[in-house]
Amino acid sequence: MNEPYGISKLKQVLINDKHFNPERLNEVVSSDIFKILQNYMEINREDMLARIDIDEQGNYVLRCKVKCKRLKIMGLLS
Repeated sequence: MNEPYGISKLKQVLINDKHFNPERLNEVVSSDIFKILQNYMEINREDMLARIDIDEQGNYVLRCKVKCKRLKIMGLLS
């Protein structure tokens, strides 16, 4: 079974980065999320905040806040 694109990309980033850097991971994930959201809404980079934190149990938590000007009209499937 294939993994979703985002999960496989995240794993690859972690594997390739031998000196794990949480700030770099935040940059990469934020960039990917921004590119995806641009397909559905008009947004500026400065209107998006994405952050990966670790909670008290050691779980990773993704927080994402986006302010968009408008949603893009989606075509209907026939």
